[in-house]
Amino acid sequence: MKFEDFKIGQTFGASIAITKSDFDNYISFARTRNVLHENPELAAREGIKGVMLPGRAIIARAEGEMTRLAAFSDCIMLLYGMDGDPEWSGRQTRFLGEVYAGEELDVKYTVASKKDEAGYGILRVDFEIRKKDGKLAVVSRGNLYRIKK
Repeated sequence: MKFEDFKIGQTFGASIAITKSDFDNYISFARTRNVLHENPELAAREGIKGVMLPGRAIIARAEGEMTRLAAFSDCIMLLYGMDGDPEWSGRQTRFLGEVYAGEELDVKYTVASKKDEAGYGILRVDFEIRKKDGKLAVVSRGNLYRIKK
């Protein structure tokens, strides 16, 4: 699709799962340290049952899947910024539930706003990520993408 074809309120969906191998690759790349990932015995004592995924890994995968959707696949676009939501005092993302490696998640992408610029447009895309039981796991608002017209 072209920038002009996107409509405010338009939604797209994808299903994702992050495997243990994906998690290991993410941790290796991001170099994030978390004692709960490094010490499984401590994690188990804290009630964590398996490999709990970092929130940023979930957001990164959701964004990656969005770029593979047919509507976005031919767009020349870059992540422009993350402005958050004025209703949340400018905050952008909330992690509302634990997500473990291998869990299937449904992602809903919503075009929240559009802004024209010379040669480009800015799309604000909000994400909602739910577990298969319908529970909301992640909400991310104000993800801005600069798309060439």
